[in-house]
Amino acid sequence: MASTGLRLWSSLSGLSFVVPAVVGIVFLVDGPTDASPAKMTSYYQSSSHRMHTNIGWILAGLGLFALIWFVAALRERVRESEQGDTFLSTVVLVGGTVYVAVGMAAIAVADGIRTMSDDTYHHRVYSGVIHAASDAGYLLIVTAGVGMAALIFATSIAVRRYAILPRWVSWFGFVAGVAAIFSLFFFTMLVWLLWLAVASVSLFLASRPTRAEQREPSAATS
Repeated sequence: MASTGLRLWSSLSGLSFVVPAVVGIVFLVDGPTDASPAKMTSYYQSSSHRMHTNIGWILAGLGLFALIWFVAALRERVRESEQGDTFLSTVVLVGGTVYVAVGMAAIAVADGIRTMSDDTYHHRVYSGVIHAASDAGYLLIVTAGVGMAALIFATSIAVRRYAILPRWVSWFGFVAGVAAIFSLFFFTMLVWLLWLAVASVSLFLASRPTRAEQREPSAATS
């Protein structure tokens, strides 16, 4: 029962990923990255601005932590429906793992380089390095989109085959999977983020025990 409850609430972790991840990324990229060196130096020498960036790193990290639990819950739900064939559930696990790992690397690069002036000589700011870190962090995130696309496509196929979620979630998933592949365009990220939130809530609702199942343990103990 404890394991069932944990998996039930973990299914909502997809929604818990979306909100802090979006807010965290906004905080991370809020500072200037292509302004004049003087303007960038003035911004990143400020301890309050560096704290602003660090808060974004923390929020995005918490979001990725939540995503780990959602991937595990989603993988288990797909695996149970496969009845011995674990291909789709393996794709869900691998795709989610790839996205989380690369996402953690991206936010670490973005935060570490933007705030490194706090431990350099006279709080020196390397504007060119910060600009490079911005590009590198963004490309890491969008490249990780292939892992997210794999997770979404595998889940959508499982939904069509085994009806583990409402059928329309699979159609939305095929669109979101394509959007995840093309995450280079920022607006496409919003599509698959919305799918994650919808799939998370749908999985939670579909995983809730029925009233008969809730009465079964008490009947057994009596």
